[in-house]
Amino acid sequence: MSQYQRILLIADSAMRRTAAFEQAAWLARRSGAELHMAIFDRNAIIAAAGEINSRGYADAESAWLQQRRRWLSDQAAELAGLGIRTRFEVIWAKAAAKPILDHVAEVAPDIVIKDGRYESHLRRLLFTPLDWQLLRLCPVPLMFASELSHVVPKRIVAAVDASYRTVEHDELNHRIIKQALSLSIQCDAELHLVYSMAGPNSMIDADGSRVGAIGELYASLLPTHQRNFEALAKLHSVPEDRRHFLDGQPAKTLPRFVRADHSDVLVLGSTRHSMLDRFLMGTNAEAILDAAPCSILAVKS
Repeated sequence: MSQYQRILLIADSAMRRTAAFEQAAWLARRSGAELHMAIFDRNAIIAAAGEINSRGYADAESAWLQQRRRWLSDQAAELAGLGIRTRFEVIWAKAAAKPILDHVAEVAPDIVIKDGRYESHLRRLLFTPLDWQLLRLCPVPLMFASELSHVVPKRIVAAVDASYRTVEHDELNHRIIKQALSLSIQCDAELHLVYSMAGPNSMIDADGSRVGAIGELYASLLPTHQRNFEALAKLHSVPEDRRHFLDGQPAKTLPRFVRADHSDVLVLGSTRHSMLDRFLMGTNAEAILDAAPCSILAVKS
């Protein structure tokens, strides 16, 4: 049985079949999951007019929502012809964290799929304040689909934290790998495992020089990190040629790696004390998530 029984798509309020739409539809068809499509939209002009003339407000709101329901209904009919079970809903609310998270709690999906904001001239994803809130608060795996990735992923990269071997770290790493593995099975994609060791040298010297006490400290830490990483890889039967131990700050090394590897999905942990929070929040987070030329799948512990 597939791990995906219910997929929630945060559909485009402009009524376009975006990268997230195509990704969610394909995954629902492949896994046999039910696809829930939801549009969150609230027209500011209609809302403002309602403050002046409440009599026509209800009709204007209804017409606005009905247009989007018709579009979703048309998409649902087309997807039904492909054997995809669907439900859809239009919520009169600004696309903000609370209404989306409330809907996630109501639908209880196995994964949420949403578009990242795409800028063609930058060739990258730009994450909005809403995206950051959802990354931190969404209780289920959350994918930001990229127009730069294949609809059917061919290479999936699971980024783990091998700096420590504690129950908390192991649990999150296992969840990351499990999600990456489930997705790779559905897509018949290659699964790669990567860890980027942000050693003391890279934290102090951008050039990564290893001299004096810094070099000695790095040399003493390296074997432990390597053993932890190899233990994770062996536990999950990741082939040796798909294990990648990188040296440097994840904000620089991971985008560079997924670009060179032509990866389609980068799977990261997203909880306090995880790799994402410890290494990536703030400017580092913006650097890796905006620079990675692929879809991002965030996994909560």
